[in-house]
Order: sequence, then structure tokens, then C-alpha cells
Amino acid sequence: MNDEDELARLLPVPDGRDLPANRKQILEEHLMTELRQLEQPRTRRRPVLIIAGAGLVAGAVAVAAVVGMNAGSARPGPTTPPAKAAVAGTPRTPAALLAKIADAAAKQPAPVVRDSQFMYIRSDVAYEVDTISNGHETSTMAKLHERQIWLPVANLCVTGLLIEDGSRTLLSPFPVVNGKVDRTPPSAGAPQPNFTCPSEGHLGDATYRLLQSLPTDPAALLSYLKAGKKWTNDDPATEIGDLIREAIIPPDVAAALYRVAALLPGATLVPDAVNVAGQHGIAIAWTSHQYRTEWIFDKKTLQYIGERDYNVKTGVVNGESAILQRAFVDKAGQLP
Repeated sequence: MNDEDELARLLPVPDGRDLPANRKQILEEHLMTELRQLEQPRTRRRPVLIIAGAGLVAGAVAVAAVVGMNAGSARPGPTTPPAKAAVAGTPRTPAALLAKIADAAAKQPAPVVRDSQFMYIRSDVAYEVDTISNGHETSTMAKLHERQIWLPVANLCVTGLLIEDGSRTLLSPFPVVNGKVDRTPPSAGAPQPNFTCPSEGHLGDATYRLLQSLPTDPAALLSYLKAGKKWTNDDPATEIGDLIREAIIPPDVAAALYRVAALLPGATLVPDAVNVAGQHGIAIAWTSHQYRTEWIFDKKTLQYIGERDYNVKTGVVNGESAILQRAFVDKAGQLP
């Protein structure tokens, strides 16, 4: 029995839920984003407004928005690689803080990872699901819940797994039928337009191997991020936020990403920010349209521990998360 068959055996028949994906901040962009995602094998969950990736799982395409609820209790878990203590002292500007965060990231040991492994990320998230039907948008609130995801290290064509709020979903660019991945022709080798297997992905849907290949020179990395707009339709700050949100970033690349962020205009420093698990940290905030996103970092280790999003006009929190555990594992569904 192969890994996919074993996963299918453990999973119930899909209930129509989709993995949340691309962040969009105004309703008029929804249709554009949905059409763009038809060309993508898998996209990352983003807060504010989210459209589920069309090729990920069986079920209707939905739109969701991450919205904060009551903070839950922290469930700390080991991170990979282990965090080293950062240099003491509170920076006074966003650029100074990002420089310290970059230095702390660069000092982390680079893990040895096999192509057959998976990135495992466990987090607490809270969100609102917005469904668009016949041009009308309706919203339903979700409670704070745990999210676990297994993403392939080297090849997006390998089946991953999402366990969120009690629901298990296979992650694949191929169709998922009755809880199993359908690789029959003509899907084999070309599960979606402009996509072939194997694939290390692209910005907005990057494997660890692709992350390892990113430029580490800040100027070159900034050019790469700007060129990646064809995949994400986002500015560099948003692209960086999406990359760090639910992934394990190689230390040298993480350092370069934060050094690029330090060059970008519009950042503000938040001396005391709290993630949804109640962990206090220091944050870098970015505002786009009327929405503000805070990247929250541990004050001692300067590791990323979650984010907080809210509407600056209304003050309503519309997205919170807390990273509880990151590790590499051998199989989808395996715990560290």
C-alpha cells in the first residue's frame, strides 16, 4: 500500500470544505483571483479575504476571511531548527528591528532535509468564511481552532494533508475523488493548465526546495519578488508575509527576506503585540487599503510566532494566528 492509499484509508469522504488560499482585500478582485488560481496547483492560506484553490481538493470553491476570535491557551511545541537567543535591546525603528530579526534568522542552523519529507506546521487560527453567491456575499463565523498541515518538501505533485477543525483533506494538484487522488490520464503529468510534474512550485505555492533556491542577496531577492507578481498579484511586503506565514524558511533565505522587508516603505513598529495563543511579542505592521497586518516575533528569539490582521477604519480584528510547532517529518499525517 503506497502513502496515498494509506492517507485515503484514514480520511473520511471529503465534506466539501476547501483549503483557504489567496488573500484579497477588495471584493472586486475575487473573480480575478479565482481565475488566476485555476492555473496554480496549490496556494497558501492568507488572511482577510481568501479564495480556495480550485485544484486542491474536491468541493465547491469558497471565499473565506481570517477573523480573530477569543484567544486560546498556548500549546507550545518544539520548533525546527531550535531557536537561539537574540541580541538584547529593543529597536526603535522597523528597519532596525527587521535587521535584528534577519541577523537572528541567519544564526539558526540549517536543517538537513530529504526530498521525501514534509514540512509540518501546527497553528491556532480563527477566521470568518465569506461565501459569494449570485453576486451577494454572506459571512459565517468560525471558532478559534487548531490547524495542522503537511506540505511536501520537494514536489507539489506528492499528496499532502490538512487537518483543520476536525476535518481531514488531501492536498493535491490532481482531482480528489471519494477521498482518493485521481491520477488517471489526461491528468497524469498535467493536472492543471501550465503545470507539470514534478514541480518545486512558485511564489505563492513554494516547496522547501524552491525556498532554498531563492536569492540571498537582498537586491536580487527583491527583483525576484517583483517578478513573482504574475503568480501572486501582490506587492513584495505581502509576498514576504505569505512566505513566512505557513512554512519553514531556510535560515539564509529568511534573513534575506527580512533584509528586503527593511528596504520597503510603509512599515511601522508595534512594541507589544499578542498572537491568538496569548503570546506577547514585538511586531512589524503593514497597511494595505484599510487592512493592517502585524507580523509578530518572539521578543527574545525574534522567531516568527504568528500574525494579527484588522480593519484600521473600524478597529475590528479580522485575522489572528499563532505558530505552535514547525518540524520536518517523514510522512503526511506523522507527528514530530
